[in-house]
Amino acid sequence: MTDPYYAAEGVILHVGDSLDILPTLPDASVDAVVCDPPYELGFMGKTWDASGIAYNVALWRECWRVLKPGGHLLAFGGTRTYHRMTCAIEDAGFEIRDSLHWIYGGGFPKGQDIAKSIDKRRDDRQQVLQVTAFIAAARDAAGWTTKRIDDLFGFNGMASHWTAIASKAASVPTPEQWDRLKTELAFDDTEIRPLVAELNGRKGALGEGWALREVIGTRNAPVRKSDHLYGDFSGDDRITAPATHDARQWQGWNTALKPAHEPIVLARKSTGFNTTVANVLEHGTGALNVDGCRTAAGQDYRDKCASVVGLASNRNGDTLGEWTGTREDSAHPAGRWPTNVLFGHGPDCSDACSPGCPVAELGAEARFFPVFRYEAKAPASERPRLADGTAHTTVKPLALMRWLVRLITPPGGSVLDPFAGSGTTLEASRLEGFRSIGIEMGAAHAELCRVRLDKPYMVGLFDDTA
Repeated sequence: MTDPYYAAEGVILHVGDSLDILPTLPDASVDAVVCDPPYELGFMGKTWDASGIAYNVALWRECWRVLKPGGHLLAFGGTRTYHRMTCAIEDAGFEIRDSLHWIYGGGFPKGQDIAKSIDKRRDDRQQVLQVTAFIAAARDAAGWTTKRIDDLFGFNGMASHWTAIASKAASVPTPEQWDRLKTELAFDDTEIRPLVAELNGRKGALGEGWALREVIGTRNAPVRKSDHLYGDFSGDDRITAPATHDARQWQGWNTALKPAHEPIVLARKSTGFNTTVANVLEHGTGALNVDGCRTAAGQDYRDKCASVVGLASNRNGDTLGEWTGTREDSAHPAGRWPTNVLFGHGPDCSDACSPGCPVAELGAEARFFPVFRYEAKAPASERPRLADGTAHTTVKPLALMRWLVRLITPPGGSVLDPFAGSGTTLEASRLEGFRSIGIEMGAAHAELCRVRLDKPYMVGLFDDTA
């Protein structure tokens, strides 16, 4: 294996494919795996989010191998694809222990507005079929086959679209392709050529209904500094009304809900023939750091605990009779037991929760859950950027990652992240006093990790003598 890209203060970062680098790591050499793999949704058309790596059993089997017996794994997943990743993790040998859910109020819907799409839609089906019928007839008259047309252009199936009789499969050649077809098949296109030119000129154009939409208002939504992360902002803040009958019929319909949670799988490597207690004593792994991740609680929690009869009491009376004995205050000074539901405040919360915040919606019951300040998108201070503007589009909040690595990593332990991204897990591990190993496929993202880890307040936190 080549030298690591970054190695300083308890962090080692490798650049390359995890499937190539993980096999070079020793067996049972890390205490925990915490990662945010690709969700396999093709986010923003990015190839790294559609590689299938999150479903690769071999990848998770390597994570299983390098974990110590009883070591835990935490992996984020997308709501639509989480199940496939979880099955791959289980197939790799892990025991699925739980699913955590990070709930937040700042997600934005990414679905398709059906009414707008109807008005944008062009219906050129009949004209396109006129062209494809013409080409099919010219092909037959010349004694050619569809495959011969494909071979002429070096295609593998495109000719079937040019000669299709069904509108869904039909398409029109470009002017250059048309000219070559005319030469090879020797047909007269005097009458059809204007239609071919018209259809090519309309490719990508919006339907007539879009220009007829009436402007009825403007959005009161400023452009965010981070909008560039999700594509170029069009600057069009107009609110328009449906123009066509079909669009009016489907106004208010969409294809997606507003995202407000992300699932996290909690899995564990078997302790083998050891009991959990024996494994903890031998390897330091197998248990969760409950006290280190408790939810801070107020006096109401202590009062409630004090009103419960202690476990040392004797039971007498009927089956459903009363407990008797000494009452004990069972309240823990660090607060409530950590739950598998994690909340994030809404984007407009400050001293008081705003409407729409999941914490506000839950009301007093929110006191039972870990609650993080609003960071559905990590703030600029946690989103490193290179001089050329390069940034990572899916950065997790640092406070959340610190809580997760603290939950499953023993004191002085080590954390593996095979999808390092911009280095949030690595930074969280260093801040919590854990050593970490990261693997990142992209050189630009690895450089983001270096920028993050070399921030002044990050230097000197880790005791390399430990």
